[in-house]
Amino acid sequence: MDGHGYSNTLGWALNRIKKFRPRFLVVALGLDTAKGDPTGTWSLIPEDFEKNGRMIGALQLPTVVVQEGGYRTKSLGANARHFFTGLWSGALLPNNHPAIAGEAKLPRA
Repeated sequence: MDGHGYSNTLGWALNRIKKFRPRFLVVALGLDTAKGDPTGTWSLIPEDFEKNGRMIGALQLPTVVVQEGGYRTKSLGANARHFFTGLWSGALLPNNHPAIAGEAKLPRA
């Protein structure tokens, strides 16, 4: 799966989460979805991780992230940094901010 397909699927999941209206979120961050990781055939690049983090952050929920995969040490740190940069920026931006334009929109509760 490429980054576009992943973010589309993530957008669908986040819409379901938003409708459920949880008080907090636990994210299993599998960095083994990165391009070149020896465990799979995914093709996510650092910018994809940042976009996904921003989409999750836009939920504006207290969030715990558990890193549970990622085995290519050359890209692991960069991918994690991009994800957390996105998570932070998504949490700070209003849902209709231009920085998340074009990404899966989350419905207002």
